[in-house]
Amino acid sequence: MASSNPLALKLLIHKRANHVVYAESGKDFVDILLSFLTMPISSIIRLTTRHPKIGSLNTLYESVQDLETHYMQTKACKNMLLHPRSAAEEQYKNLMLYIDDEDTDPTEYYICPTWSCSSKTHCLVSTAANARCRCGQVMHRRVYRKQQNHGLDGRDGGFVNGDTGFLISDDLNVFPVSTSKSLELIKKAGVSERTVLEQRTVSVGRREALSILKTSLISKMVLSDVFFPKKPQQKYNMLCGKKVPVP
Repeated sequence: MASSNPLALKLLIHKRANHVVYAESGKDFVDILLSFLTMPISSIIRLTTRHPKIGSLNTLYESVQDLETHYMQTKACKNMLLHPRSAAEEQYKNLMLYIDDEDTDPTEYYICPTWSCSSKTHCLVSTAANARCRCGQVMHRRVYRKQQNHGLDGRDGGFVNGDTGFLISDDLNVFPVSTSKSLELIKKAGVSERTVLEQRTVSVGRREALSILKTSLISKMVLSDVFFPKKPQQKYNMLCGKKVPVP
């Protein structure tokens, strides 16, 4: 069951460059990363609105918020655009950290009130009350879905197995723990001597998880940008082997 308790994440960092070589974690943190792939884009926009905006999708989302309901096909259309549900709802219930509180509430399902339409003709199901059926009627008849009991079949729920450790690169590439892969990531980071490496443990709460989500859309150095952010004047581009300040 999801909770609001922060997770501990082990980082191997390059002390001189002040960036993450890789992170090491168990199932819980990796499940959170993988849950990003199941989020509807509207949910990502809504969850990151307190951060600097990303492109024009925020503007599009806000325009739907401001649009009068009578301009929509139905009130349900507006709700579906602003608050879409994830198809991975059952897996979300087993995450060890709340990302989207809306996904913790059980999804309700609605069908056409005409039995022949809902069972034979169109057979439509909506997660929003009062959506319009193809027959023209409003779908307000609630149906109940049998809940699945995770853990009874020996599985942990979520997305990955709980008996495996994982390495996560700075750009969120996920690998099973192995000596060869850790050495490969160290070499890729340009580490020539072990003395520049240092292990640190950071805390990942909801705020950090949402920061990782947003940063993953705009950066190839996600973990470094989240846990070791650089001031604008300290950022550099690597051009021809030389450090050139970014304007």
